[in-house]
Amino acid sequence: MFETRRVFQHHLYSPDALAETKEAYTGFIEATFEDVEGATAATFSGDEENGDVIVDAFCNHALFLTIQAHRQGSSE
Repeated sequence: MFETRRVFQHHLYSPDALAETKEAYTGFIEATFEDVEGATAATFSGDEENGDVIVDAFCNHALFLTIQAHRQGSSE
């Protein structure tokens, strides 16, 4: 079983984008979030063979959504 942890700083990753990405990746990888000061700590678990690739894609997608919201004038 694959498991890894990432910390997403809120000045780079919107909490809303992280939540939206978590929902979008349901079925591909399991993500558990924990709020920490100014960040979201995520623990990922899932398929051993593709886990790293899926987590990288998750991070990229969350960053994309954050940038998109920023460009559209969102406060997050």
